[in-house]
Amino acid sequence: MVKVVLERRPPSAEAVVLPRQCPVCGSDIIKPEGEAVARCSGGLFCQAQVKEAIKHFASRKAMDVDGLGDKLVEQLVDQGLIAHVSDLYRLQVEQVAAMERMGEKSAANLIKALEHSKATTLPRFLFALGIREVGEATALNLANYFGNLDALKQADADALQQVPDVGPIVADHVATFFQQPHNLEIIDALIQAGVHWQEQAAVDRDSLPLAGKTYVLTGTLNQMTRDDAKQYLQSLGAKVSGSVSKKSDGVIAGEKAGSKLAKAESLGVPVLDEDAFIALLHDYGIQPS
Repeated sequence: MVKVVLERRPPSAEAVVLPRQCPVCGSDIIKPEGEAVARCSGGLFCQAQVKEAIKHFASRKAMDVDGLGDKLVEQLVDQGLIAHVSDLYRLQVEQVAAMERMGEKSAANLIKALEHSKATTLPRFLFALGIREVGEATALNLANYFGNLDALKQADADALQQVPDVGPIVADHVATFFQQPHNLEIIDALIQAGVHWQEQAAVDRDSLPLAGKTYVLTGTLNQMTRDDAKQYLQSLGAKVSGSVSKKSDGVIAGEKAGSKLAKAESLGVPVLDEDAFIALLHDYGIQPS
């Protein structure tokens, strides 16, 4: 994200006037209360941010485009083949094969991976957009609360603050992001390119079976990744914390679990091994793949 750094001057100097629009892309400049840095809100469109935006968009926890590494992204941008994330879906095998250290087979695999990535979920898509302060958990909460992208785009900051774990700063980031016409143009282009997800009804998180409960994951799981386990828990309404406390409702312990397991045992927090965790998921109708 473009940063607008405010120069420190003596008290007698003329006050700095903060620009309202990004000098690169024209999107609104935002400076949340209490933060020292002002930033451009045109994350999907701004050419000063495009490389990092594309790298994040293609990352494993976002759109998961296998084979699109950082160096290849930089080559594609530098050679003018892509300017925005939506341009990824216009790439041809011949164009990619011409890149350094890329051959016909690798290029074909990348195009196949891009095609595969079009089928996603709303939480993943929201995370992939790279909205400031919107990580995986917040993206999931936004998707569950609003149910669809159109409702989220129309939400103002007050409505956004009704979402679990979304405070005024995050709400302002989200609302401002969707107010920028350039960001909306890129989103529309992605959808026109075939990016899609299954629509869902808004979820009342208080009604979910693990609502209000907090779990901690530790160790190595054999039948799923830790990310998968986290998403399963969140889909049931639970929060997933990185640390164990007396308030934890349970610890999911895989192989080679270390200090977190020891702390859970010392505090009397219930511990579930992987088989017990899978049995818990089965109880709630989830069949880990």
